[in-house]
Amino acid sequence: MHFGFEREVQEERGWFSYLQGWCVHVADRLAYLDGIIQELKFCSNHMSEARLLVELRSGDAIVFVDSIIYFKAIREFEAEKLANLRLFLQASAAHPDRRMLFAARFNAM
Repeated sequence: MHFGFEREVQEERGWFSYLQGWCVHVADRLAYLDGIIQELKFCSNHMSEARLLVELRSGDAIVFVDSIIYFKAIREFEAEKLANLRLFLQASAAHPDRRMLFAARFNAM
């Protein structure tokens, strides 16, 4: 039984580590999206500088605004995902501690 409890603790720790890695991945994605949004805003606000980078046509300002809205929606979704992952991570952190406490009590018997 003791080894079974230890195995469960190891599995919980592995899951916890996976969640931490996923949080880092989503946070990196948020930073990437922030960069895209900033560049699009710059191009939208400074069309003359943007003309140097890309060939603009009439109506491209609307494309920039639509793109900004699109990437902001994705960013909001990713930010909500990160917040939920962090909540789940906090809840998951308690499980290995409880299992270790139970295993320690079981060993003391």
